Amino acid sequence: MIYDIVMDEVADRNIYKGEVYAPFFICSYATHCFNLVNQRREIYWESKRLPNLRLHLNFVAPPGFMKSFYMEQMGGGKYGIFRDTDIEIGYEQTLSEAGLVGTIRNDGSGEVIYGAASIYDKGCMLVDEFSGITSAMKSQYNNQMDTQLLAVLDHGRVRKRLSGGLLEYDTYMTLWAGVQPARFDLTSGLGRRLCYLLFLPTRTDNDMLMESIHKSRNLRPNLKELDELRRKIKKWRAQLERIEKLEFDDSVFNLYRDVGLFSFESSHFDRLILGYYLATHEPDVKMVVSAKEKGIRELVEREKSWRDSIVMGIDYVQMMKIIKVCGIGTDDEERGVTSYTIRRREIIDESIMIGWNAQQVSEMLMEMNRYGLVKLRGENVTYEETL
Repeated sequence: MIYDIVMDEVADRNIYKGEVYAPFFICSYATHCFNLVNQRREIYWESKRLPNLRLHLNFVAPPGFMKSFYMEQMGGGKYGIFRDTDIEIGYEQTLSEAGLVGTIRNDGSGEVIYGAASIYDKGCMLVDEFSGITSAMKSQYNNQMDTQLLAVLDHGRVRKRLSGGLLEYDTYMTLWAGVQPARFDLTSGLGRRLCYLLFLPTRTDNDMLMESIHKSRNLRPNLKELDELRRKIKKWRAQLERIEKLEFDDSVFNLYRDVGLFSFESSHFDRLILGYYLATHEPDVKMVVSAKEKGIRELVEREKSWRDSIVMGIDYVQMMKIIKVCGIGTDDEERGVTSYTIRRREIIDESIMIGWNAQQVSEMLMEMNRYGLVKLRGENVTYEETL
């Protein structure tokens, strides 16, 4: 199993909040590897069809708070953990529709120019700022970008008929991306296909992150240990060929019911649980995925909480967090709430860290007041939370 050895390496690198975010990269890598095996050997089926079991990641955080750092540490950089483990890993910045899926020259030659989905058809494509891709969807010349992107991330069947001929291939590419906080529609096609990691930093997080950076100065990689780590990862990958049968037991369904998942989220969480299970077990002939395994419930509840925060509005959740952390709290046992109160100017000062100006803060507070999320009384702002 690779989970423990990778998490040990994460700890050795002094990566801030590695115990929170690194497991999702491990799960994504594990499902990516098994998906390649499953597409070739047809081990696991759903409704008499062969599912595409990839877990795409989208790390949501303000500018400067570890999105690119995590991708480089986990695989994008020369010394990334999953680098050189027989999987193509590379960066892309901005992509047009043709850059994503490819095109055919319209000069009679029929020459195929392959896009990123083909180049990384069995690997991981890393995108520092995912908005560089989603913004391209709005361009007139990229009017099919959203359709092609959804196909690439879901079933992986690329079919594009052009005047020069038919562009046709399958891709099993996994996406790791980062994006600044925004409002996402998780019921949309794109929202359902991405696993969101959410980091909304406080001043304490900022101070601890700076301390982590300071302690990491001149922390050089031990190339011998890194080679050994990668050798063990490749050995685990090869052992996936042992698997002949894969099942999910009833505890998985019971967990989904307990945490209140929506039906359209279940396949997404299947991949998360599968990745964790594979990464924490030695591959065997028959594997039964159980939600009773240590760590799985915590992983599922964390992802569900992040997704719920994104649905509510990341900027609202960030604002409530600032008020709670920096405000003065008082308990009202009769009403069953804790009230946190802070002056508007203090919120503005705290918001500089995440790039909000005074106008943005004021407009957001008025909007939240209108929705009943906070109460404005002169210069004081109050947020209430159930005890």
